[in-house]
Amino acid sequence: MNKLSELSHELGAEIAYFSPSENDIDLETEIKGIYFPEDDIIYIRDDLSTIEQENVILHELGHCHCGHIHYSCHSRMYGSKQEAEADYYMIIYRFNDWLLSWDFAPDPNEINITKFMSAYKFSKKLKWLCEKVIDEYTTEYCEAI
Repeated sequence: MNKLSELSHELGAEIAYFSPSENDIDLETEIKGIYFPEDDIIYIRDDLSTIEQENVILHELGHCHCGHIHYSCHSRMYGSKQEAEADYYMIIYRFNDWLLSWDFAPDPNEINITKFMSAYKFSKKLKWLCEKVIDEYTTEYCEAI
């Protein structure tokens, strides 16, 4: 979590944890975290597992990195675009972190998307973005050799 704290400071965002049971927060929508750009603060539920907290922090930092504003005043399509960009940021970070577990840059054929997604407990709805990140890695890998 220390690397994520450093990353949040680099991006100028503060991370704060909240307990849903101790607040008058309506969590019917299953909100796990939220970024408030006007205050540069990310709120994360404290009842999530460590890996979920890290994923949510990375997702919310993706909003910060991309300069997203709160999208409730925008169209549904614009909000979906911002969510995909934040997910993409999270997946790139996780993929680069995952690559560090290898002793060498793996051949693209050695990469198992299911193992990667399982390692970070990504839902199946993120598979298309994971495929995109792996495709980009494959392109860079092939250009390098």
